[in-house]
Amino acid sequence: MRKITDADKLFYFEKNFFTMDGLWMLETEKEVGWNTALKIDRAVWIRLMKIIFRRIKKYLKVETNSLSDLIDIITFRWSVEGWKYSFNQISESEIKIEIYECPYKSIMDRNPERSNKISLICRDMCIPFYNAVFKDFNPKIIVERRKFMGLGDNICNFNLKLNEKP
Repeated sequence: MRKITDADKLFYFEKNFFTMDGLWMLETEKEVGWNTALKIDRAVWIRLMKIIFRRIKKYLKVETNSLSDLIDIITFRWSVEGWKYSFNQISESEIKIEIYECPYKSIMDRNPERSNKISLICRDMCIPFYNAVFKDFNPKIIVERRKFMGLGDNICNFNLKLNEKP
């Protein structure tokens, strides 16, 4: 029997995580229709992201919910999942992030039968769940987004500002 390495575990869970996400949506959509499936999927992802954020926070030994802590947590997740991005810290209270490649969009791009769903997933999933998760992490962090690859832009952006007003 083969001794399982950390690389083996990473391969297994990475490949199956994305596959499970896609299959879950396809089967749910088949059973209850697009709108209800999307509503369920969004609720699950919001709950899952909050759990993921808490686990990453603990794993990274982050003790506060500052803007820089949020960046540490989200960039950890994105790096593990294979996102391509850059960020620019404007000040202690403002950070701009540009996403060049999103693994979820890349997966849908490879499936011509789902390409018509990309804009819907972007608008009705990605935008709302990041807003909800960031607000839950720290309600003083304001998220502004103007570019979305899923809606035709060449990048996605996140402008994050800490509202220091009481």
